[in-house]
Amino acid sequence: MALAILLTIVLLLAATLYWGAHRAEYYFQRSQLAHDAAQAYVQLSHDAYRHFKELVDIVVLDGDASVEQAKLSYQKLQQSLNRLRIATNAEINHVDERELAQETQELEQIDVIEKLLTEGIWAFERIMSLQRRGAEEPAQAVLEAVLEQTIDQQFKPIIDTAIAEEREELADARQQAQQLLNDLQWMAAITAIMAFCLALLMAAWLWRSLSIPLDRLVKGVRQVGKDDLAHRIKLPGRNEFTYLAKNFNDMTQQLAQQRQHLLVAQAELENKVNTRTRELQEANEKLQHIDEGRLRFLADISHELRTPLTAIRGEAEVTARGKDKSTEEYRDALMRIVELSDQLGKLVEDLLFMARSESANLRFELSRLVLNDLINNVYEGTQALVHQQKLQLNLELPEQAISISGDWLRLQQVLLILIDNACRYSHPGGKITITLQTDKNRAIVVISDQGMGIPVAELEEVFKRFYRGKQARNKVPSGSGLGLPLAKSIIAAHQGTIEAASMPSQGTRVTITLPIL
Repeated sequence: MALAILLTIVLLLAATLYWGAHRAEYYFQRSQLAHDAAQAYVQLSHDAYRHFKELVDIVVLDGDASVEQAKLSYQKLQQSLNRLRIATNAEINHVDERELAQETQELEQIDVIEKLLTEGIWAFERIMSLQRRGAEEPAQAVLEAVLEQTIDQQFKPIIDTAIAEEREELADARQQAQQLLNDLQWMAAITAIMAFCLALLMAAWLWRSLSIPLDRLVKGVRQVGKDDLAHRIKLPGRNEFTYLAKNFNDMTQQLAQQRQHLLVAQAELENKVNTRTRELQEANEKLQHIDEGRLRFLADISHELRTPLTAIRGEAEVTARGKDKSTEEYRDALMRIVELSDQLGKLVEDLLFMARSESANLRFELSRLVLNDLINNVYEGTQALVHQQKLQLNLELPEQAISISGDWLRLQQVLLILIDNACRYSHPGGKITITLQTDKNRAIVVISDQGMGIPVAELEEVFKRFYRGKQARNKVPSGSGLGLPLAKSIIAAHQGTIEAASMPSQGTRVTITLPIL
C-alpha cells in the first residue's frame, strides 16, 4: 500500500510536470506568436506611412520618380498585410477557446485596417485626378481630409491599439509562464516533502513490521536448534512472514512426527531385536537340546547295537571254543546268530529310516489308494499274530470307500507297528479294535486296546526315539523304542497327525488323521 501511494505521488508529479511543460510550451509559443504579430503590426504601420509619404510626395511635389517608389512601397504594404494575416491565423490556431474570440476580432480589425488603407489609396487617386483637371483647392481639401481623418484619426489609433494589445498579450503570456513555473516549483517542493515524510513513515513501519517477525522467526529457529520441536511461531496478519511462520510450524510438526515415527520404529526395531535374540537363544537352546539328543541318540545306538552284537559274539565264541559239539548244536548256534543278525538288521533299518525322515531325504511312492482296503488287508494279515497272543481283533469300516494319497507299504507299516504294540501290551483275552471314520475332509483311524495302558506322565515321551516306559520294559524286555517315532514320521510325511490317549490299566487309544482326496 505504501509503495502504491508513493507510486501514485510520483505519477501525479510526473503528470503535473508533463502538463506544466505542455503549458509552458503553450505560453512560450503564445508569446512568440504575439511578438510576431506585434512586429507585423509595426512593420505594417511603417510600410503604410512610407507608402502614404510616397503618395504625398507625388501629390505635393509632383515627382515622377516617386511613382516607382510608391509602387514598391505598395507591394511591401501588401506583403506586410499578408504577414499580419498569417501571424494572426497562427495565433487563432494556437490559442485555446478563452482567447479564440479575441483573436478572431483581430482578423476583423485587420479587415478594417485594410479597408482604411484602400480608402486612403483611393483618396490619393482622386486627388491626383482633381489635380490633372486643375482643381487644386478640392484636391487640397481631400488631401487634408485623408491625412487628418483617415490616417491620423482612424488608421494610427487602430495600429497603435493593435500593437499595444499584442504587446499586452506578450507580457501576459510571459507572466503566465512565469506563474506556471513558480507553481510547478511549489508543487514539486510540496510533493517532495510529502514523499519524504511518507517514505520516513513507511521506513518506520517497515522497520517495525520486519523486526518483530524476524525476532520471532530467529527465536523459533533457535528453539528448534535446541531440539524443542513443540515450539510454534505465532504471527498475526496475512503477509509473507505469516506464510513463512506457517510453513516453519508445519516443518517442525512434520519433524516431530518423523521423530515420533523414528522412535516408534526404533522401539519396534528393539522389540524385533529382542524377539530375534530370544528366538536365537531358543534356537541355541534347541540346538543344544538337539546336540544333547544327538549324544543320547549315539549312546542309545551304541547301547542298542551292543546288545545284539554282544550276543552274536558270545554265540560265536561259545561255538568256536566247543570241540566235541554235534552238528545240531552248531546249527542251533548259527540259527541264533542269524536271528540276532536279523534283529540287528531290523534295528539298523529303523535307524536309517529315522535319519532319512529327519533329513528330508525320505522318499515315498504316493498314489491314490482306498483306505478301507488297506486296513482290511492289515486286518487279515495280523489275524495269526492276534490269535497267537490269545486276543480278539475287531474291525469297523464304513460302507463308503475313503480314498487318500499315500504310500501303501509305509501306511501298512504304521498299522502293523500299532497293532503289534497293542498285542504286546494287552492281557490275554483282551480285545483290539480298528475303526475307520470320516470328519469333513479328514479320515480318522483309531486303534484301541484294553491293555496295561500308559501313565499320563509318559504320554508326551512315547513318540521319542528309544523311549520305553518302565512298565513297558518290565512287561516286554525286548524292543528298541523306535516304533512310534517311525509311525509319527510316516504320518507327518502324509500331511497327517497321530496322537495317543491312555489310562493306566484301562488300555490305550491311538488316533490317526489323514487328508481325504
